[in-house]
Amino acid sequence: MDDADEAVIPLRPGFDVQFRGFHRNQVIEHLEVLEDQLKIVTIDRNEAVRLNSDLRKLYDSTRQDLHETRQQLKRIESSDTGLPAASQRVQNMLANAEEEVQTLREQAQHQAENIRGAAESEADQLVEEAENATREFRAECSSLLAEVEKRRDQMRREHAAQVRDIREREHRMRKTVRDEYKAMVAAAQQEADELITRAQQECGQRDAASEQFRLDVQEEASRKRTELEQLRQAVLSCMDKAADAISESTTVLHAQAPSTALEPEPLPEPPQIQVRLPEQRDDVQTYTVPLNTNGAGLTSVTPVATDGHDASRQG
Repeated sequence: MDDADEAVIPLRPGFDVQFRGFHRNQVIEHLEVLEDQLKIVTIDRNEAVRLNSDLRKLYDSTRQDLHETRQQLKRIESSDTGLPAASQRVQNMLANAEEEVQTLREQAQHQAENIRGAAESEADQLVEEAENATREFRAECSSLLAEVEKRRDQMRREHAAQVRDIREREHRMRKTVRDEYKAMVAAAQQEADELITRAQQECGQRDAASEQFRLDVQEEASRKRTELEQLRQAVLSCMDKAADAISESTTVLHAQAPSTALEPEPLPEPPQIQVRLPEQRDDVQTYTVPLNTNGAGLTSVTPVATDGHDASRQG
């Protein structure tokens, strides 16, 4: 019986200690083992109760047989044909049977009490171990829950700190980007202003050069116009002299006509007047003046360009 008790009731198991308490799987396995052992103890107790009931039934049956035997013995003793020796043997047998029944009853009661006690003790111990394991498991769950709550609060604080850090970095990045953008805009504006100023200066210089070129062109045109006017006056003077020479020659011819009617003399050639003209320039245009206009009715002329291109000018 002691070997059975030692085999059924194990020692307290040792769980592996981890960072956050005992090993959860080991605790669950131990609880399952305790539940299986409790089921086995319950089965043993039910078997002991059944055995006790069978022994009680056997005791009652034996007692009933003993009672019937006693009744038969009394009937035999009261009969006229009873045998004293047989009666004594029967009494001895009945006494032995009663003693055996009493012994069996005492053994059955003792065995039933032992089994019941062992079953109750083992059940109580298993229940106590289960309650202890449950309390430890609940304590471990409470510790784990507290650890989880603590970890959650820590994670919340870390998350809040990370959010603040991210927002601060975002604010700094926004400020940096804004400052860089302002600096780039200012640099671009300054460069644009410098380009505008330089363009304005170049435009001013080009306007001044254009104005100077215009003045030079006007001066050159005025000078050419003066030269042309002098040339026209010289040509007109030559034409007037030629006309006077022709008129004089005509008068002389008319005066000598009666005497020299038979042999006409050749007319004298008109005197050639040398006019010194300015040298031809590459950038000067040459004008052709008809003689029949005598220079007075010059309304339009056709210039002949020295570079081979014709140009029209209104006089």
